[in-house]
Amino acid sequence: MQRTLQTTTRAVRATVGPSRAALSSSSSTLLLRSLTTTSSPTSTRRLAPHAGRTAMRAFSSSPTQKSAADMTNIIASSPDDYVSVVSLTPSAGFTLSDGLVVPSPILMIDGNCFLWDVDHPTVGSRPDGKPKSDLGFDWNGWSKDKLAIFETLSPRPEIVLFGTGQKGLFAPPAVRTYLNGLGIQVDVLDSRNASSTFNLLQEEGRRVAAALYPVSHLSARTGLVA
Repeated sequence: MQRTLQTTTRAVRATVGPSRAALSSSSSTLLLRSLTTTSSPTSTRRLAPHAGRTAMRAFSSSPTQKSAADMTNIIASSPDDYVSVVSLTPSAGFTLSDGLVVPSPILMIDGNCFLWDVDHPTVGSRPDGKPKSDLGFDWNGWSKDKLAIFETLSPRPEIVLFGTGQKGLFAPPAVRTYLNGLGIQVDVLDSRNASSTFNLLQEEGRRVAAALYPVSHLSARTGLVA
């Protein structure tokens, strides 16, 4: 009788054991399916872009290639940066506002500086061998060849300021007649006053030019004392 009960109990346990394991396995499967079913839509909504909203672009760490036309030179001067005369010295000639030092006679036209190949107004001799006049009448800076550049300008300056070195000289009547015929006024000063007057008129926006000789005898071709 006892053997029969033990055998029956073992059979029941053997039958119930697999059922519990199967129930546990079935419950785990249902739980995983539930989690999968619950989390899948949420994950899908997070990954999918919202309707009507532009997807964000990925940033690139590589540098962007730019051409020279896309860049701005902050050092280069603009058309409004007119050159003016900062100082005059016997050894260096003219020091300009752009830092350039010019040890020779110069022409200041349209905010730019040009070398001017002329001799000293009073030092040296005339083509006929006679000494130059102390009043500067024999200066080759008064010749049309040295002033022909003003015929090519458009528009022409209202006035040309001549700086004749350490002291102002007298312009020959032929020079005044020639420039006045081009619609240009003439004023002759010493080079320091001519430079300062030029700077002032240029700042006021006047169409002004200057033909300036240094305060010492500097050659236009060598930059040395003539």
